[in-house]
Amino acid sequence: MKNKKMKFYSAAFMSAALMVSALSLSACNESGSKGTKSAGKNAELNCPESPFDSTATGEFDPIASKDARPCGAITLWGSAMPKSFNMWEDYNSFSAELMGMMFEPLVSLHSTEDREVGILADSWSVSEDGKTFTFHVDPRAKWSDGKSVTAEDVQFYYDVIMDEKNLTPIFKVGLSRFDRPEVVDSLTVKMTAKESHWGNFWEAAGMLAFPKHVWAGKDFNQIRYEFPVVSGPYKIKTFREDRYVELARRADWWGFKKNWNRGKYNFEKIRYRFMNDQTKALEAFKKQDINAYAIYTSSIWMKQTDFDAIQKGWAVKQRIFNKEPIGFQGMAINLRKPQFQDVRVRRALNMLLNREAMNEKYMYNQYFLLNSYYPDLWEGNQNPTATLYKFNPDSARALFAEAGYKVNAQGVLEKDGKPFAINFITSQEDLRHLTLFQEDLKKVGVVATIEQMSQSTLRKRLDDADFDLYWVNWGAGRLRDPEASWISTTALQKGTNNLAGVQDKVVDSLINLQKTEFDLAKRNEILKALDNRLAEIVPYVLMWQCDHHRILYWNRYGTPEKVFDRFNREDAIPVYWWLDPTKSAALDKAMKAGESLPIPEYDVK
Repeated sequence: MKNKKMKFYSAAFMSAALMVSALSLSACNESGSKGTKSAGKNAELNCPESPFDSTATGEFDPIASKDARPCGAITLWGSAMPKSFNMWEDYNSFSAELMGMMFEPLVSLHSTEDREVGILADSWSVSEDGKTFTFHVDPRAKWSDGKSVTAEDVQFYYDVIMDEKNLTPIFKVGLSRFDRPEVVDSLTVKMTAKESHWGNFWEAAGMLAFPKHVWAGKDFNQIRYEFPVVSGPYKIKTFREDRYVELARRADWWGFKKNWNRGKYNFEKIRYRFMNDQTKALEAFKKQDINAYAIYTSSIWMKQTDFDAIQKGWAVKQRIFNKEPIGFQGMAINLRKPQFQDVRVRRALNMLLNREAMNEKYMYNQYFLLNSYYPDLWEGNQNPTATLYKFNPDSARALFAEAGYKVNAQGVLEKDGKPFAINFITSQEDLRHLTLFQEDLKKVGVVATIEQMSQSTLRKRLDDADFDLYWVNWGAGRLRDPEASWISTTALQKGTNNLAGVQDKVVDSLINLQKTEFDLAKRNEILKALDNRLAEIVPYVLMWQCDHHRILYWNRYGTPEKVFDRFNREDAIPVYWWLDPTKSAALDKAMKAGESLPIPEYDVK
């Protein structure tokens, strides 16, 4: 497996803020392990229970624990530092997680039910024709500089995203269905859709506020690492390029006046360490320089995670099974390039990826092989009508021959005097899977090369569609809107989610059909038809997927009953976990005495 999933969120930021997430982070711990290892002692001194606030309003989040208390710090791991924390102009799941800690949507999905919950908005209404949505901003909402959050700030968000100069194509897709928001009064904003669409409410609800009094007149594309004025529970305290970013909890956050946030956002400091190498991240975890570590590589999980601290119960090793929607993983084939426009070529490439061997050799058969772009819509995560490609070099050779390729005297496939060549771009250190694929491609005459680069360079290459094949792991939201990923109009946009550059009339017609279907079950049937069409045109070399999450963490933290929440992964840690004084003291005592602690259950379901 690669590292964290690059998530695609329908209703834009709403779903990102739903849990504040997947590509992760990490950083150099300047104080070594001192701050982390002394957390237990600090917890005993400075972790009083939160007093009940009789002035707080609204319902409680059922995932949040009543035992949680605000205190302490946690250091989390992630991958290489992104080229920007501004998720709207450089979308990646780390930046989505970071921004979700600093900005809130008007309305979000409930944590356990398929209904809405007010976040920045305290009330809303929908017109009879289902096209106009009116939101009232909670009058308690304040920016971190003390100024009130206003309807103009929500309108300003729309203006920034839709400004043609701003590199925000993913977020333009949904908002383009709306006229410019109307400011009714200082706290009321009205959104009117140009057309009927099931996702209109959630797109409007996913709007958030940008600080107009701070950002007006600034080049949004240059706002990358500094966000001095925020409306959410955390703000950036310290940032060291290529090392770490540290968030500080805002004790005066207006959102703590909402019962929905009681027992959440408990850590006084959250440090994210930038560290691309997963093995080095594991070593940092063993030293307690990282406190919780989500593992996305099976070999690491199976061969390197039964160390002494795990055996003694000082650190916890768990697999988490929940209802997070399952996305897909594969290598996007750049259909904009002439050599990939023949579907026989794309099918041949699928037959040359030895997924069975990789799953067994590298991943200990912990994954199921994909033949679907929406696997969890199908029983057993398999589309019964789509081809489940098997490794078959002979059939691949035959398809290349049908497509007009012949093997020349040097053993290279060529057509019209041009060799068939593939360049893989990657920022990953673990090249085992790509190397095996490269070897099998070369055996049939494909010239295959692997080009490693920094995360920021890779992001630019993807933004410019300057690649042949690229391995990506897409997440899935609870609300599935396929438009930004597959519709033709996004194929040539800079920074598009439509990485493969799909331009297909059948795909477009199905996407347009689902827009006006408000029944979720019927909409899912349309998505199944879309899945079948994607299987026919083969825009990806599909790979594999997992039905659980893997986490290591030091046994000093309080967690929800199921460790994460119902629909997410380690994104839940900065939202729902807390430093538990009793656990922390017990861990420190056990480690000092060299004694074991009870080992928590391995599988959490």
